[in-house]
Amino acid sequence: MRLCVTAFLSFALLAACSAPPEALPHAARPVVELERWRVFDGDRHAGQVKKLQIQDPQGPVVFFRIEDASGHWLGHATAEGRFSRRVPFQAEEQDLGVWAIPRGVAELLATKSVRLVPVAIEADARRR
Repeated sequence: MRLCVTAFLSFALLAACSAPPEALPHAARPVVELERWRVFDGDRHAGQVKKLQIQDPQGPVVFFRIEDASGHWLGHATAEGRFSRRVPFQAEEQDLGVWAIPRGVAELLATKSVRLVPVAIEADARRR
């Protein structure tokens, strides 16, 4: 009997150690940059847009981060074009609505229109 209990416990411990660990629901996820654009207001460099992807076990999540020329985060956009503005010292962002990327970026930069110019990102940035 004692040998059976010991064998069972050894088997259970071996099975538990060999099972792949499950991701915690709130664990950090890798984020990779897929694309980047420089933003111009006329001839003036006004900022940049980064297309990012969260590598979630449930499936990738794509979003855009909009920054000013100094690199400060102004807001975000979803893959569907819903824009939000970052609000200092608040957890939630201000919802701005749904627009095409150039129009939403112009709204965040408080200008009438912008021009987006693609920027080459490092070849290994997608694999991080």
